[in-house]
Amino acid sequence: TLPDSGGNDEPDAGEDMPVEADFDPRFAGNRYGVALHAALEHADFAAWRHWRPGSAAPDDQAKPLAEALRAQGFADDVLDDGIALTAQLVGHTLGVGLPEGVRLCDIADNARRAEIEFQFALQPTRTEALLALLHAHGIVRERQGFGVRQTLEGLMTGLIDLTYRHAGKWYVLDYKSNRLPGYDAAHLAQAMAHGEYDLQALIYTLALHRWLRFRLGDRYDYARDFGGIRYLFCRGLDAGSSTSPGIHAQRFAPELVHALDALFGHAEGAAA
Repeated sequence: TLPDSGGNDEPDAGEDMPVEADFDPRFAGNRYGVALHAALEHADFAAWRHWRPGSAAPDDQAKPLAEALRAQGFADDVLDDGIALTAQLVGHTLGVGLPEGVRLCDIADNARRAEIEFQFALQPTRTEALLALLHAHGIVRERQGFGVRQTLEGLMTGLIDLTYRHAGKWYVLDYKSNRLPGYDAAHLAQAMAHGEYDLQALIYTLALHRWLRFRLGDRYDYARDFGGIRYLFCRGLDAGSSTSPGIHAQRFAPELVHALDALFGHAEGAAA
């Protein structure tokens, strides 16, 4: 079972969570997470190229922010505050420099695709064999099973927030709205492990890998053409910094991806 995606990744704030000076509890939890994902999905990326931290949303971009908030039940009396906060999060997310040297707002429409829903069939897979492979590569080390099932089979389904291509390489990107105690590498690694986002990222990688192999055939090679995964923890991003916190970048080893592909049945493609 994949960890939640599409915004359902922000638990309500716990009692031990520090309260930042600018934290607004009205815009927290899963409902706001879904709204933020929708705002990013429907944003005109190019319109944010000249946005600066602290600025309002660019012309015409306040409308999709308002629509995303209203769709999740945010009332008119909090809408202005919600738009102001969401503009900051969207602006930082689209304007932050990624490790490969590009900003999302600079990626052309034809080089990215949002909200890719995928599904692929699993051949009967022994859970012990799957866990042995995952643990050998440091993934979900605390997990000892998948419920009471000894075998996994059926359809693997999921939704990838964004895929894009830059400098000849393909990337999987996921937006996370989680509120964390910190957004440095150590806190991000802890969040990735705690939420089992590392397993989620691996499944997303395999889904895109299968789709690329199906579409491109011999013109595609994972080791050469796959850039990796990017998890953006939106509340920690700083578009004004050349070394922004809040970015978890990772690339799974080719031997892991190929072994998981074979374990699941080496299907020829993933529907998207």
